[in-house]
Amino acid sequence: MSALKRFPALLVSGALSCLLLASCASAGQTGGAASSAAPTSEAAGSAEAAQNAAGGASAAESEEAVSSGEAAQGAAVSSPEENGAFSLTDISGRESHFDKRPETIAVANYIFNFLLVGGRDSLSSVVALTKDGWEDTRYGEYTALTEAYPEIEDIPSIGGYHDDVLNSERILELNPDCILINRSQYTENETSIPVWEAAGIRVIVLDYHKMSLENDVQSTEILGKLLGREETAKELNDSYTNGIQMVEDRVSALPDSEKNVKAYVELGNLGPGTIGNSYDGILWGAILDNIGAANIAKGKLGEGYGALDQEYIIDQNPEKIIIGGSIWTGDTESSQMRMGFTVSESEAQERLRPFCERAWWQGVNAVKNGEIYGVDHGSLRNALDYTFTEYLAEIVYPDAFSDIDPQEEYEKMLKKYLPEITEPGTFMTKLNETAN
Repeated sequence: MSALKRFPALLVSGALSCLLLASCASAGQTGGAASSAAPTSEAAGSAEAAQNAAGGASAAESEEAVSSGEAAQGAAVSSPEENGAFSLTDISGRESHFDKRPETIAVANYIFNFLLVGGRDSLSSVVALTKDGWEDTRYGEYTALTEAYPEIEDIPSIGGYHDDVLNSERILELNPDCILINRSQYTENETSIPVWEAAGIRVIVLDYHKMSLENDVQSTEILGKLLGREETAKELNDSYTNGIQMVEDRVSALPDSEKNVKAYVELGNLGPGTIGNSYDGILWGAILDNIGAANIAKGKLGEGYGALDQEYIIDQNPEKIIIGGSIWTGDTESSQMRMGFTVSESEAQERLRPFCERAWWQGVNAVKNGEIYGVDHGSLRNALDYTFTEYLAEIVYPDAFSDIDPQEEYEKMLKKYLPEITEPGTFMTKLNETAN
């Protein structure tokens, strides 16, 4: 769908055109508008239904139009000036200048990361969130966060949690100092971005989707600067970097004969009766690439995600099978794979077993050997997801990573940075062969 069709006519009205012209003429004097560089267009995202089928991954997430090379250019943020002013470079490569720390922020994506860096007090600056469909598509996360931080329910919504469509009129009415968006939102709202900037709203692009160390670290550093929580951001980045480096060092030390283990990831949102999406180059697919595993979906998915053919999966004969779970809307048959907040270990095991029992892949090595695992799809895209890189590395190379406990690490970090969250959950699990 064209981005032009997704926004109300007010964006092209005479009043906003005048606002745009006036602001552009004075942007250099305010020191507050972002760089005038126009947004770089990526391929248009898929419709909401297709995104939900992808388990929340939009088409733009599978592209590399905003490369890690752009993310690595220079420092993400400048040292603050004596008067508190600072500049930063976001994931799109554009620079923004702030005369002082923003007092009002619209968080159109990554509220979990926002809270990890800023803590509970940071919510006082949030004037808008993308809440439409949040409870339906990430029930566990929604429940955990709203129970811990009930003030979230009073924050206005500016769009869908997954569909990238932002309510431009509402954003202009709320008039935050800045808005935080991700890469696919940057693409889908390219018509609105100049209008927001003309109104004095800085647009900051973050990225935790690509599983890129550079993008993750830069995004967290930016959040730290915006929230005045640089030390917390550094702590999170040190943990992230050390975790990824540990995996890289251990995998690099392995002999070639132990690498390239065939692995298959499937999203379990459709239940065991239907083959769900796999990933190539993004999300779980990117993690498999990063740990040197042989992802059987590599080169087979034009948009970065999609379902593989049954015959192809059998022919590839993967040694490891990983099923992604969450709590999605439409779980009327109680067959979706469930993982994450609010899900007990026993429920996760109950949901995982039917995937193992599919008749058509009983001859696959992973099934014969009991190498079936569950992971929380909803916990990707946050500043703690390095633990999932550790977990997949442990799955693929059990001897090399037998001394680590990624789930324990994940829960420890949650307790440290988000102590208000008391909702338990299951984030990583292996099928228990002794279960009834």
